Amino acid sequence: MPNCKIDLIQIFKLLENKFYCIIKIPDEFPEYAIGSDIDIFCYDINNIANIILQNTNQYISDKITIKIKELNKQIYVDIKEYDKIHLRFDLYGELPNYKNVKIKPCLFSSIIEHATSKSILNNELTVKVPCLIDEIIIRYIEYHEWYAQRPDKIKHINYIEKMIDLEMVDTTLFFDKLHYYTELPMVTESTNNQTPLSRKLFKEIFRCIRFK
Repeated sequence: MPNCKIDLIQIFKLLENKFYCIIKIPDEFPEYAIGSDIDIFCYDINNIANIILQNTNQYISDKITIKIKELNKQIYVDIKEYDKIHLRFDLYGELPNYKNVKIKPCLFSSIIEHATSKSILNNELTVKVPCLIDEIIIRYIEYHEWYAQRPDKIKHINYIEKMIDLEMVDTTLFFDKLHYYTELPMVTESTNNQTPLSRKLFKEIFRCIRFK
């Protein structure tokens, strides 16, 4: 069993007035799986990193260390136990470098500015997460970026399909924003046969394209 348990409630209470957004928040949050990471978009990665450090230094021991790595506008804060990652905070000051999808840089600020508040533990904690439209845009981008290497990314398409089934998302608004901020691979009937886009989502894509 791990000897440390990071108090995420304490950390994120100190971020309540900051501009940030947790990307793909774990279902179990504020619990977490050992070895997992928490991805955060934020305007001031150094300030957020300092707050995390001030509230994790207490865990340092002969078994627990904290390592920081900065790459351009990205900072990793790694809490390590026995030289293995216990928990990673991955702070982004700009969009990740996607290779298969062209994205306008301003999508980054749009995601932060349109973040919604999510109540945790009967309102004991409120954290900022992407609004639903941005959530499914992020998932759709992740699918296109990584599916060839990670077939499990089909889970993102399944999630989007579920939101369509439940009529939780305005698909026209989704594709309008997706079209404005990104340049995705052209979707045709032949490409749909090559990648497992759901039939429902495939029909929605062409419905929105047809009526533009």
